[in-house]
Amino acid sequence: MITKASSIIKNCAVTFLVAALFISCQQHKKEFKLSTSFVEIDTARLQVFTGGEGENTVVFESGLGVDGSTWLESGIFDSIGQNDQVIAYDRRGYGKSSQPVDARGLQALVDDLAMIINKTASNEKVILVSHSLGGSIARAYAIQHPDKIKALLFIDPNHEKFTEYASMSQAHEDTLVQLFAAENMNGAAMEAERLLENRSFMKQLSTLPDVPVIVITSIKTDDEMTAESVADWSLAHESLGTGITSFTHIKTDKSGHFIYLEEPNLVIEWIRKLMK
Repeated sequence: MITKASSIIKNCAVTFLVAALFISCQQHKKEFKLSTSFVEIDTARLQVFTGGEGENTVVFESGLGVDGSTWLESGIFDSIGQNDQVIAYDRRGYGKSSQPVDARGLQALVDDLAMIINKTASNEKVILVSHSLGGSIARAYAIQHPDKIKALLFIDPNHEKFTEYASMSQAHEDTLVQLFAAENMNGAAMEAERLLENRSFMKQLSTLPDVPVIVITSIKTDDEMTAESVADWSLAHESLGTGITSFTHIKTDKSGHFIYLEEPNLVIEWIRKLMK
């Protein structure tokens, strides 16, 4: 009887402990609340998605032809937003943001990003997460505003040293502009119209500020990205580590260019490592 009673007491104690831990975890788990608003820049209104709070502010910059909601759809936004502030936005001509009145080069895109960060970030420094063309925007912003950067994560970023971009012709640019315009993607068309100018702009950029930098590169081959192209793409990304004390280059063959949609957990993992 004594042994049986002891066993019952022990089991009850374990059950109570588990229940207490569960309740504690539920109490400390923050509910993610998405907020959608607009930031006024000159005569334009840019739609901004924000949520969460904490000691880190993570700002997401999208690629050409993709609006800010892509980060929400990936699941990365609300996952990181459980414990830290997250910010994404629609550039001019995307989503519900104002339409651009002229072509949009890198400096104009950087200036808008700076205004978004100044008006919405709750922490002094931010972690910038960027994809494709967004990588060029984030890179230029970081160089121009090094005091605002805590860390950088580039996802398959555009780079002027990539041979296919380095040899891009005016005819190719014109074709891209026409394709976007035909789909009524005005923001993308206006940005594509400055791709050649962006290439020259990027060639003049200095090295990144010496903050933690992570680059995630797709090395998956297909009809467009041959083994030779992939090697060249990866080498261009490796150059982002010049002068950086803490530089990590991750390569994945499990996803194509849209790594954050195909492998969101990989991106979440490395964002969290940057936070540490």
